[in-house]
Amino acid sequence: MKKGIVIGGGIAGLVAAIRLAAYGYEITLLEKQKELGGRCRSYQLNAYFFDGEFVPVMMPEVIGEVYREAGEELDPDLRFIPLPVNSRHFFYNKTVIDLSADPDYMMEQLTAFSPEEQNRFFDYLSEAQRMYEVIEDYVIRKPNRSWTDFFRNKAVWHGLKARPFESLDAFHRRYFKDHRLIAMMNRYALYVGSSPYQAPAALAILSYLEMVHGLSYVEGGNRRLVEALVRLAKKVGVMIHTSCEVEEILVKEGQAAGVKAGGEKWEADFVISNVDVQVTKNNFLGRKEDKPERLSSSGILWLLGVKQSYPQLLHHNYFYPDDVGRQYIDIFEQQRWPESPLIYVGNSSVSEPDRAPEGASNLTVMVPVPSGSRENVETYREQLLFLLDKVWGLKDLKDHIETEQIMGPAELEELTNAKGGALNGRAFHGFRSLIRPPMKDKKVRRLYYTGSTTYPGHGGVSASALSGLHVARILRDDHEYLIEMEEKRKAKQLKKEARHASKIKTADKAPVSSQQKGMND
Repeated sequence: MKKGIVIGGGIAGLVAAIRLAAYGYEITLLEKQKELGGRCRSYQLNAYFFDGEFVPVMMPEVIGEVYREAGEELDPDLRFIPLPVNSRHFFYNKTVIDLSADPDYMMEQLTAFSPEEQNRFFDYLSEAQRMYEVIEDYVIRKPNRSWTDFFRNKAVWHGLKARPFESLDAFHRRYFKDHRLIAMMNRYALYVGSSPYQAPAALAILSYLEMVHGLSYVEGGNRRLVEALVRLAKKVGVMIHTSCEVEEILVKEGQAAGVKAGGEKWEADFVISNVDVQVTKNNFLGRKEDKPERLSSSGILWLLGVKQSYPQLLHHNYFYPDDVGRQYIDIFEQQRWPESPLIYVGNSSVSEPDRAPEGASNLTVMVPVPSGSRENVETYREQLLFLLDKVWGLKDLKDHIETEQIMGPAELEELTNAKGGALNGRAFHGFRSLIRPPMKDKKVRRLYYTGSTTYPGHGGVSASALSGLHVARILRDDHEYLIEMEEKRKAKQLKKEARHASKIKTADKAPVSSQQKGMND
């Protein structure tokens, strides 16, 4: 069990490959696309540079952990820069508030925005911190071999303290009366493609990470991160093949034995899939679909190179409609694209001017839509243009677009191999959502899973890296267990052989009786 294949070169797949190669395994990574990175990949349109991942970077220290576990120093070309202001939020009534991890600045913002909510806001963050400390031990940092792991070591009782039976929206209404604050805190459900009315309160830990630990961005964009991880992978011996689409996972005697990719057979002792768990089972193993479950949302990803600057925008920006709750009904209940969506607009040229020409903007627009939907992206583009220009004040946007690329669920599915373009697999709805698909296949031995559809179940950079570390540790533990069992078997066999030899030797040395002697004569 020394030779393995990793399917998919997203962050989780890269990290799993790096960690296992550093352990001493012979690892081959196969990627369908020409470039690595998955949903974390970057794009260049003329002189404009974009990142496809809209979830802000939390817990950048996890990437440092990847390097330490590989026995290497952090790449000097890889730098995470803290944002002084996490995000700016625009509301239909023309009010604006910045969210920051700086408590003094945050107090100033709340004084002007909603002074009656100041104390409750910090009480809320205190409770979110307590929840995070519970969930970090039993979900974020704990590898999940099977669904039963969640209930071991009294974890379920600690989990109950994290309010798993209370919705995120209900939890927020315990603290806030201002519907704008509720809308801002509820948006964290969208980080995992879910509705705050059905997602568990435990997702409030994302607000704690953002509002207390702060957000960062990768200097030079996510491309810099992917390139650094690729260099590390090659340094520790990972063999990488791009434009190599896997067609089948080979199974021999109930055990993963390699893959078929590009018309060739690639033999291995184990396989790790960084592809959507259900897609892996359906497409690579030929299994019938498991019981259908509500998928997380997909999105519209619209990259815009605009020959105009917008001083009102920061690095991360959110625009809230009058009835922001309506979009969750549209997406998760009506299965239709929202008419008045919450719109995310990234503008990284604010932090790094060289990511767009002078006086221009590189806008990344993201809107959640139902996964698997096939509505007309171009028609929706016109609707978004109207909202951003006429409603939200990005004046003359249409007239200043120099270059653009727009992707919907179908394109995101093709890019990431995520079913229906659902970038987080099963939606985080209800208590069961905390129990993600296990990282070990239940039917095929030595087949493992990693990525946003497993643990921790969040598509951000650090969460994906943690998932890759988790699966590598699980596999190594399994291998060490097999070695231990084999050593015990050999020791037992040696003892058995020794006892047998001792009996033979004793029989040879036994004295011959007079009766036996007479018979011999």
